[in-house]
Order: sequence, then structure tokens, then C-alpha cells
Amino acid sequence: MAASARAPSNATRLQLERRAFLDLLRMANTMASPEVIARQLVVVARYLSDCEAVAIRLRSGPGYRYAGSLGFPEPFVSQEDDLCATDEQGRLLRDEHRQPVLACLCGRVLSGQVERGHPSFTDRGSFVTASTSQLLASDAGNLGPTRDRCHAAGYETVGLFPIRRDKVTYGLIQCNDPRPGRLTAESIDLMENLAATAAHLFQLAMT
Repeated sequence: MAASARAPSNATRLQLERRAFLDLLRMANTMASPEVIARQLVVVARYLSDCEAVAIRLRSGPGYRYAGSLGFPEPFVSQEDDLCATDEQGRLLRDEHRQPVLACLCGRVLSGQVERGHPSFTDRGSFVTASTSQLLASDAGNLGPTRDRCHAAGYETVGLFPIRRDKVTYGLIQCNDPRPGRLTAESIDLMENLAATAAHLFQLAMT
């Protein structure tokens, strides 16, 4: 679906959500690989979110690399693909539990290190901002270290939705758009429901 297409009505969105979830469930029943599911998921996420650029990160080795994307320039995907933080010698940084330290806000959402009282974090562990410019100007100090590449690339709207089930994190859905305020309360709820369904699919595909 082209990014310039007219946004669907509430009833149409609900029908689309149900159909998309059924399609994804059917795909899981055919024993599709996580990569195939991710490529289908990114198409659904782009339409439901109405954002210009959408990507799916999946657990891969020590980090969570991009398994599918639509709308992001290739240089952005290449630069942001590896979330693992390293020292000056290029060695992986690890936390007190010997787990790799994941960089930026994607890393915080994936690690579950969110502040529930912060207006940019939802009760379900997602991060959403309507304007990276305003956020960085007013609240950067409370977000921890960030790479600032989304803002530098011109994206104002950013949404990060963890794909998590039974305390296992399989990845996240990332939604970016240069226009501010693209994610509404309705679309945030849709994306969090989609992430919950995706977690079930990846649990089946990865076990």
C-alpha cells in the first residue's frame, strides 16, 4: 500500500487488523520462518500505522538486527542495523548479567528499561514521540544516551513497539515518519496489539 494512500476509516482499520492477524496466523501454521513472517509483518505495520517508514527488528545473535523494512533509506538501515554497544577497541559492552548492552532507545525498549511514568513510554513498554525535535530539546537528559540518528535523518514521529511474550523479547516494530504526530492513540493501540500477535507467531516459529 502506497504511503500516500488515504488513511482508512475506523471500521476499515478494524477489518484490516482482523484480516492481517488472520493472515499472519495462517502463515505461522505453514511453519514460515521468522524472516518470512517479519517481511509480511512490516507490510501490515506500515499500513496500520500510516507511517512512511517501518522496520522489524528480530533477535539475532547478541543483538536485534533488522529482518525487514519498508520506506527507510538503505544507509539508515545499514548504520542502525547493529544495536550492540562497543568500547573503543570494538569489543562488546556487557551489563552486570553479562548480557550485551543495547544502544539508543531501541535498546531500552528491547531491554525493558522504560520509565512507566514518562509520557513517551506506554504502560505496555512502547516508546512513542510525536516530535523528536521537541523531545530532544526538552527532555533528552531523561532518556539516557541516544544515537540521535532518527532525528538526524529527519524523522519527527518515532514509535518503538516491543514484540514480547512470557517475558521473552523477540524483537520490535519501529515506525518513523518525517511528519510530526503521525501516531494517534488508535494507531498506537493497533501497533501494540500487532506486536502482541507477532510475539505469539515468533514464539511458535523460533521454538
